[in-house]
Amino acid sequence: MASERLFEHIVSFPDDVPTAPLHTIPLAGLRSGDQDIAKTAFAACQELGFFLLDLRGDSLGDMVIEEIDKLFDVGKDLLNLPQDVKEKYLNDAPKSFLGFKPRGQAKIETSEPDRFEWFNVGQDGLMGNTEPQSLPPLVQDQLSLFRSFLGHSQSIVGTINSTLATQLGLPANAFASLQKPTEPSGTVVRFIKAFASPATEDLRTSMIHHTDFGTITLLANILGGLQILGPDRSPGDKDAWLWVRPQPGCLIVNLGDAMVQWAGGLLRSNVHRISFAPGEQRFSDRYSLALLVRPEREASMKNLTGHGEDGEDGDLTAWEWEVKKAMALTHRAAAEGVKP
Repeated sequence: MASERLFEHIVSFPDDVPTAPLHTIPLAGLRSGDQDIAKTAFAACQELGFFLLDLRGDSLGDMVIEEIDKLFDVGKDLLNLPQDVKEKYLNDAPKSFLGFKPRGQAKIETSEPDRFEWFNVGQDGLMGNTEPQSLPPLVQDQLSLFRSFLGHSQSIVGTINSTLATQLGLPANAFASLQKPTEPSGTVVRFIKAFASPATEDLRTSMIHHTDFGTITLLANILGGLQILGPDRSPGDKDAWLWVRPQPGCLIVNLGDAMVQWAGGLLRSNVHRISFAPGEQRFSDRYSLALLVRPEREASMKNLTGHGEDGEDGDLTAWEWEVKKAMALTHRAAAEGVKP
């Protein structure tokens, strides 16, 4: 998460909203191999699939905090470019999700337009796995910062991967070997802007509820707005949604569907959404920075644990599996009258 400095001048997160009971895991403890901390992280990934990762007091974590602060400035400048400039970099979904996604391009559960936009910068172009995507000059000028953040963040992802694999009784590299940054994948650095909600009619979902397709997401927020669905609860139950309270120096970490598939259901990928920010925070635009990690395109989706049924998905490559997941989401949305 961003440093204390970026939290100093924002309206405080309210104390009277229901918040998710997230474990706080120190990165320093994970990296040192502390077994009690590893067990707590594993439990968090089974219970909610979300936890807070405290970067402070760790040499790698402290570097990432500094990079997040700088990238937050880049993200604000990027998403506040004139609309006609941003639209020069429109994504070409579902062929490619790289580039700019405008506000209102998707729908929420009530069939109303969404209230967010994003800009995706692909890992493949940054790493030289593919030809670089077209990017605005303000991003081009900061490519060294992007590559540094990506490298440091992938080291954190590697630590989480090895921790979970070891806790499952698998080789330490069991998950990491299927999502190497040097191989083509759908991994992106994503900037998100969820718009302020000053009017009563704005007090609704900004991004529809979903689970992440990938493996691990690292998310940096300053304002609230992220909500997690309580276990065994229905998305239609307004009381089932728990707010995530951003904390200085802490990343929000959540697992994606690919990890659940590889782990034979022993890990959890939880439903979540972006809502309006709570309390007085709703009067400000909300910016986020995320690394969304996905498997290598040619990685096998075979269950690695022997727990549960492998199913037909075990015969798919990660790319085939992601296409199948995307089509299922599209069909579900159509049945509900919602365009994803």
